[in-house]
Amino acid sequence: MPRILGRFRALARPQYYISFSPDAPTAVLNYSVRKLYQTQDNLRAVVDFLAASIAQLPVKVYHRDTDGNRKRDRDSAAARLLYRPNKVQTSYEFIRGLVTEYLVFGNVYAWVIPSADMESGYEMYIVPSDWVEATEGGNVYGADVIRVRASNGGVVDIPKEEFVQFKTYSAGNPSGFLSPITSLRQFLEEQISSSNFRKELWRSSGRLNAQITRPKDVAPWTDAQREKWVTTFREAWGAGGSKAGSIPILEDGMKIEPFQTSFKEQQWAESIKLSREAVAAAYRVNPSLIWHTETQTYASAKDNARALYAECLGSDIQMLQQRFNEFLLPKVGADRGTYVEFDLSEKLKGSFEERAAILYQAAGAPYMTRNEVRAELNLPPIDGGDQMIVPLNLSTGDEMSLPVEEEKKRTTPRVKSSSVEVKAPTATDEEKEALEEVLKKFFRRQFNSILPKIGAGAEWWDEDRWNEELADDLTPLMQDIADKHGEETAELLETEYIPKLTGAYLRKMAEGRAKATNFKTREKIEEAIENDEDVVPVMDKREKDEAPMLAQTLATTVAGWAVTEAVHQAKAQPSFRKTVHKIWRTGVNPRDSHALMDGEEVDIDDTFSNGAYWTGDDILPPDEVCGCNCMTDIRIIVR
Repeated sequence: MPRILGRFRALARPQYYISFSPDAPTAVLNYSVRKLYQTQDNLRAVVDFLAASIAQLPVKVYHRDTDGNRKRDRDSAAARLLYRPNKVQTSYEFIRGLVTEYLVFGNVYAWVIPSADMESGYEMYIVPSDWVEATEGGNVYGADVIRVRASNGGVVDIPKEEFVQFKTYSAGNPSGFLSPITSLRQFLEEQISSSNFRKELWRSSGRLNAQITRPKDVAPWTDAQREKWVTTFREAWGAGGSKAGSIPILEDGMKIEPFQTSFKEQQWAESIKLSREAVAAAYRVNPSLIWHTETQTYASAKDNARALYAECLGSDIQMLQQRFNEFLLPKVGADRGTYVEFDLSEKLKGSFEERAAILYQAAGAPYMTRNEVRAELNLPPIDGGDQMIVPLNLSTGDEMSLPVEEEKKRTTPRVKSSSVEVKAPTATDEEKEALEEVLKKFFRRQFNSILPKIGAGAEWWDEDRWNEELADDLTPLMQDIADKHGEETAELLETEYIPKLTGAYLRKMAEGRAKATNFKTREKIEEAIENDEDVVPVMDKREKDEAPMLAQTLATTVAGWAVTEAVHQAKAQPSFRKTVHKIWRTGVNPRDSHALMDGEEVDIDDTFSNGAYWTGDDILPPDEVCGCNCMTDIRIIVR
């Protein structure tokens, strides 16, 4: 770890000089690729527009199980890394920078390094292609080592395994890359020349596209006379002169005669339009998306905006997704069922009015409850707002075919629903103490093993061993807690609870909690070692002070999960005809954020306002879970 971080610091400290791959475009009139991007406004407008358009798409991580069902992943290393790539950039900033480098240079590297300071356990930084001096080893399809040279002369050699490369394809050179600017080289050279020509034209004396003539029959000037007159005229009527902009008075029959040239460089408006179209064509984007045109209408603008993601950016987005999935995810330990996807739904769907009409027609009836609509408007829910309101003149096909007797029953006024709030089972003191004892024994056993190794300067941490041992210690207790509270909840619901359905999930929960606990332990010990501090107090605090808090949190989590699991099992049973809501109840001395949620009620399948499915849910950040003693009550609605 120190060796890797040391190399990164060596890379980040100095500034880098620019050198290009043989396939990158050479300088255009001494303008490097970077300078072209910085100075050519049309080129920058297109690149920035495309980079921002991709960066604003949410990057989501999903896990697909063996049955083909997918679930949003927010807690894995991959999800946390893409949400926060490094200490100085957000996900939007990182993706925008990555795409900008790719569109400008045709090549960019993402450097993935382990980091104990990030929740994901990794950091990811952009290494532009013009930082790279050379590549070594490998074959025609890629190098084994990437060499980066700093301005102070230092060289950093980094194995290719630490990189994820994003590059275009260079025909005839599989390991090379080609910037889109290559196709614009000749055109940009003309644009720069014409721009310089126009600047010189405006700086010329008189600022007129004209010439001054003298009659041929007047006395000729000497060289000194001609030079004096030209100097005087330019000083008076040239740029910044005292008579600039006024009409000069000429003598000796001299005349000002305007003239026009046919140079394309003087056709400023047409030149600008041509430049925009050429740059847009190089990046496969419709110019009207960036610059308004006289022929553009509202309908065409809307269609062009949709086509941007479906056609123009589709290939680049697919490339990014595949590179993340095939090369980034394995580096951070993701399994084959995990994958990355840019969420295009917000960009490809129509306006709210269009979507509402289409969905209404597809469903044949209202498709949102009042509370769902209020949530869209960031308004709090109201009592009774979770019931779907359907006009009396609408019915399903089954209802239309009911016999007369059944139809009479259907139209008979119904008795209002009744509900009863039940205090759901919560973690007991005995359960918390049992978990606390297990954690204390594990910490003591762990410290007795690693302390001599630290003193001897040997490799002292075995991550796989400690994660497996702690998960083995926690699983039986968690299963007992879940079975007890699940059965108690099922008894309240008058249903059956099946413990064997919960074993696999509880084991995964135990493994996740073990991994998080050991990660924090190692982080605290490494911090003490780095600061030349004694690690024994760290270990004692972990055992005596933090074990009780960890036990309370875990007991609360398992009990809250068991309550919701029992309801889900009940809903799967054919005889169950009840609606169940869950209610957030705060414990003693709650957090301010939890106190505000006290009494919040949602459907059993919905999340609470903080995103949790139950009290103590691991989906919450650690500062919202650690030490939480809130409870999940249920409301049973009988119709």
